[in-house]
Amino acid sequence: MLGSYNRDAKLLIAANAAGQLFLQFSIFIMPFYLRALGYGMDKMGIFFSIQTFVGGLFFLIAGQVSLKLGYKKTLILGALLGLMGRILQVLALNFYVIALGFFLIGANMGIRQPNFYALLSEEVGEKQRHHAFSISFGIGTILNALGVLIAGFAPDFFVETFGITSELAYRLVVSLAILQFALVIPILLVIKDVPVKNPRINWRKELVVKILKFSLPSAMIGLGAGITIPYMSLYFNLRFGQTLAVISGVFFAQQLVMGIGSFILPKLVDKIGPVKTISLFQSIAAFLFGIFPSLELFLLAAFVYIIRSILMNIVWPINDAFMMGFFTTEEKATAAGIRRAFSTFMRGLGNYIGGILFSISLSYPFYATATLYVTATLIFYFFFARYNKV
Repeated sequence: MLGSYNRDAKLLIAANAAGQLFLQFSIFIMPFYLRALGYGMDKMGIFFSIQTFVGGLFFLIAGQVSLKLGYKKTLILGALLGLMGRILQVLALNFYVIALGFFLIGANMGIRQPNFYALLSEEVGEKQRHHAFSISFGIGTILNALGVLIAGFAPDFFVETFGITSELAYRLVVSLAILQFALVIPILLVIKDVPVKNPRINWRKELVVKILKFSLPSAMIGLGAGITIPYMSLYFNLRFGQTLAVISGVFFAQQLVMGIGSFILPKLVDKIGPVKTISLFQSIAAFLFGIFPSLELFLLAAFVYIIRSILMNIVWPINDAFMMGFFTTEEKATAAGIRRAFSTFMRGLGNYIGGILFSISLSYPFYATATLYVTATLIFYFFFARYNKV
C-alpha cells in the first residue's frame, strides 16, 4: 500500500514512525529515570502535568502557527523544541531545568501532532486518507512496542556490561531518545510544503460547530481514559499481585497486536464505513471495561484489557482521517489541534478524578470510564451517522 503514496507521504510516515519509537521509549523509562535522580512521585506528577497541559495549550495554537509558517516549518520548529527539551532532561542539572525540558517536550507534542496529520492528509488525498493514517498508526504502534522492550532491558544491559551506576545507565537510555530528532529533522528538511493559500481562518459559525461536534466526544473519551488508563499497571499489581515485568508484557502485547491490526482495519472501513467502524469498536470497548472489575483471573483480565485497548485505540487514525475530510487545507491543523486540546485537558482532569475513585474502590473508575465511552460514542454516531460513506 505504501507504494501508491508519493515520496513526501512516505517520508512523513517514516518520520512519525521514528518519533513513535522513541516517544514510547522515553515515556516508559522516564519514571524510573526520575526516581534514580532522587525525585519522588509528587515531583514526577508536577513534571508530567507540565508536559500534558503545555501540550494542550500548544494544540490550541498549532494551527495558527502553521498558518503563519506553513506545515513544514512548523513541524521543524516543534522538532527543535523537542530536541532542546530532551537535552535538558538528559542534563538534569536541577528541578527547574528538568521542568523546562518537560515544557519543551509538551510544546513539541502540541505542535507536531495536528500539523503532521494535516500535512499527511494533504499529501495522500481523500481516497487514501483512511489507509495512510491507519498504516502510519500501525507502524508507529509496532515501534512503540519495540521501544518499550528496549527501554526495559537497556538499563540493566548498561550496568552489567559497563559497570556503571543505575543513575548513569538511565541517563544514557534517556539520551538515546535524542536519536528521534537526528532522524526526524533531516526528513522534514527534504519534504516539500503544502502552500497555505489563505493565512487566516474565517471563523464562521459552521466551522465552530463542526469543530465542537468532533471535540465533545473526544473530550468525554479523554476524561474516561484519564480516569483509568494511567493507573492500569498499579491496578494489575494491587488486584492480582503481578510484578512490573509481567505487567510490561501485557502492554507490549497490546501495542504489538494493535499495530498489526491497524493494517487490516482499512478493509473493514471500506465495507461498513468509518462512522460505523468507530462506533462499533468503541461500544465493544466500553462494554469490556464495564465488566472488567468482575474478572477474577489475571490472564483473563489481561486478555480483556488488551482487546479493549486495541478496540478503543485502533480507530483513532480512522477518526482523524474522517475528521480531515470536513475541513479545508487552512483549517485542518487548527481543527485537529482544538479537538486534541479538549481531549488532553479532560484527560488531565480525569487523572485527578481517577486517583480519588481508585482510593475509594478498584471498581468505580471502570464503571465511570465505560459510561463516558458509551455516551461519547452515542453522541458521535448522532452527529455523523449520515456522513458514513462506504
